[in-house]
Amino acid sequence: MASDSSNTGHQAREQEIERLAQELGRLIQSAEPEKRDDLKELAYTLIREEIFEQDVKGVRERTTAGPFNPLASGILVVVLGGGFFFIFPVVGLALVFCGLIFVITGAIISWFKK
Repeated sequence: MASDSSNTGHQAREQEIERLAQELGRLIQSAEPEKRDDLKELAYTLIREEIFEQDVKGVRERTTAGPFNPLASGILVVVLGGGFFFIFPVVGLALVFCGLIFVITGAIISWFKK
């Protein structure tokens, strides 16, 4: 039952698109011969932009990022700081300290987000 109604809706859209394309073709053919190429290019550009705009809007809606949580970054900085500690102890300790601040901040954000 649902497939019948979706097929009917799909066929109706196809018929409407065909009707609009025929009307657009008639309008372009009724124009002066030297302006037809410009009108064809305009129609193609407008259709392409309309479809492209809708695709971009849909992608933006699906890929909106949530707020940044520094928990994962903090874990990475702590690990890197631990590695640097054996080569440059002061830099390693500073990175571990900053990473721990990130981890604590991320944990607090995660805790209160629930």
